[in-house]
Amino acid sequence: MTFWMGALALLASGTAQGQTCELHIWPSETYRGMKMSGLGMFGGALGGVIDQAANKGKVATITDRMHDDLSPEAQVAALRAADAAGMLGLTGYTIVVEPAVPSDAAAKADPAVKQALRTMQASLKAGRRLSAATTPCYAELVGGELFYVRKPLVGTNLFARWTFRDFGRDGGARPRSFPGQVKNPLAIFPAKTPDQADAAKANLRDAYARGFAEYVAKKVRGASAVTAAR
Repeated sequence: MTFWMGALALLASGTAQGQTCELHIWPSETYRGMKMSGLGMFGGALGGVIDQAANKGKVATITDRMHDDLSPEAQVAALRAADAAGMLGLTGYTIVVEPAVPSDAAAKADPAVKQALRTMQASLKAGRRLSAATTPCYAELVGGELFYVRKPLVGTNLFARWTFRDFGRDGGARPRSFPGQVKNPLAIFPAKTPDQADAAKANLRDAYARGFAEYVAKKVRGASAVTAAR
């Protein structure tokens, strides 16, 4: 767990203190998958249990592929390409990439990771900064669960969750927080044959990018508009 210990140290330290305005981004390490067949769809509670057991191995393979095709580094690259700061109304902010938010599985496997995740969750709840950055002009974008769901009659979708926290330009004590989850369809991912691998990867990353744009439109700008109207 040497990597995680180093990453957790960075999580607490913060970086790029000299910048005027900063957007700190935490990508996600939480990948989940669910495949439901017709048995699970129409067989009631028992059918769902049987279906989940039957697809357990396949789901694990899908989450492995998600980790490979939409790694934390790929998430950050997609957000940079989409001009995440500009989309969030943070023009001129410098992006500071933080270590990925560890999964529950990683937390269960390592007490240090578990404690760091608890500290992070407590800071989110209390409205405190997740980094030690002291620049007054400051914001955070925290990645959450990336959930692959395949259901009969519904299709295949990527559910992606984010929380945007805007502390303002003057270092306000508590941030405006915008949690939210959106879904976008997957047409090719996961690849069925080796020759589809690149297209499937592109499909997953495109769904992630489209999801972020939708999240900003509905959960950030939409929520701000509702608040302003009250």
